[in-house]
Amino acid sequence: MIVSVLGCRYWQRVFPRPYKGTPAGGNNGYEETDWGTVAVFIILFVAGFLVHGVWLGTTYREMRDSVFSFRPEEAMRHRFWLIWVSAALYSILFVWMYAKRRVENPWVGQGIRYGVLMTLFTVMPSTINDYVVYNLPHTLVLHWMIAGLITLISMGLAAAAILKKSSAAEA
Repeated sequence: MIVSVLGCRYWQRVFPRPYKGTPAGGNNGYEETDWGTVAVFIILFVAGFLVHGVWLGTTYREMRDSVFSFRPEEAMRHRFWLIWVSAALYSILFVWMYAKRRVENPWVGQGIRYGVLMTLFTVMPSTINDYVVYNLPHTLVLHWMIAGLITLISMGLAAAAILKKSSAAEA
């Protein structure tokens, strides 16, 4: 599905699927990673709306009123498609990296560990760098880190649940 959406088979060579042989059902493993990517994308997008639009929306409005440098809302709306592209790319890579390294452990523990690892790998460095470079309130940065941890653990659990290794898929 994702390969079809992207419109080229090139991605299959760049990001080969982790399966050896054809799993039960004969779909070459594409369906599980595709559904995993879709689930992760939805979680990422919904969490982004809830965190930035609902939970931290008032904080951002207060920062804008105190002359913090934000783009005008019309300019942000004009560039909103870039958020979709960014979320799609992140979702594809998130699921691909999980699929390449999953092991025969319970999927819940794997999903949580992967979410924590990806938080340490992506969210923590970027928020700390933003805190150092921009005049951000420390509470906002802390909220970003907490929200990122919860979001990425949820994404890790979704990827792990959908891409569970089964003996039928490995036969």
